[in-house]
Amino acid sequence: MAKEKRLKIALIGYGAISQMLFDVFREKKPPIDIVGVLVRKGRVAETQKKVGKKVAVVDTLKALLKLKPDVVVEAASQQAVREWGETILKKGFDFMVIATGAYGDPVLWKKHLKAAEKGGARLRLPSGAIAGLDGLLAMRLGKLEKVKYISIKPPHAWTGTPAETEFDLPSIKEPTVIFRGKPADAGRLYPKNANLAVTVALCGAGLDNTEIELVADPTLPPGTNASKLEVVADSGELKLERLGRAMPDNPKTGVLTALTMADDLLKIVRHSDW
Repeated sequence: MAKEKRLKIALIGYGAISQMLFDVFREKKPPIDIVGVLVRKGRVAETQKKVGKKVAVVDTLKALLKLKPDVVVEAASQQAVREWGETILKKGFDFMVIATGAYGDPVLWKKHLKAAEKGGARLRLPSGAIAGLDGLLAMRLGKLEKVKYISIKPPHAWTGTPAETEFDLPSIKEPTVIFRGKPADAGRLYPKNANLAVTVALCGAGLDNTEIELVADPTLPPGTNASKLEVVADSGELKLERLGRAMPDNPKTGVLTALTMADDLLKIVRHSDW
């Protein structure tokens, strides 16, 4: 009997997203093994207790890549993408990126595409906490006239961002636009909140032709965040609204973010293309 082929993944970071990936794969039991987790120095022992003995917990990229994963999954930060992405791709490891705000820098984006080509690796960008990107990808084959992405979160989700100094967040009583501008600026100024602004741009009209709004909305149902995607093209129009549950311990991130990452990894298994 042939041995089951299993996908080996290694995670960068052990926060809410990584923990949910562990939970999903534990429950669904797909042919996917999390072989390692890269954490900051000083957090190895604490993380090891949480993930169990079967998963290697390391504090260097070199040690993580020694585990020979099929896919390295970034679930940490834009800094991790900038610091390690090129090396991962050049060495031939597929790299899944969720902190896509780092690619608001077109130089980094081109560098990583070149590294992927050189290493024979794939740069994977899951859709994150949004839907409709399949439609946008198809519509861009024609002529895109307008692409607008709106990220809507409760006021407290914008703490620790420039909005905190520009607005009295606890006093906001109605939906308030706290940022209006380009994807690269949204991703740079709001690195934990607005990565999807850059994802939408890369899937559609590009960094210079995509409109972004970030909204603080105290009227959202408790524990949720929302988004809107508006596309006008010669092929028609797309208007999509999403209301999603936020991570219990991280209101800046939606549960759907982790689920789309899990789904993308499951697609690799289903299509047997690794």
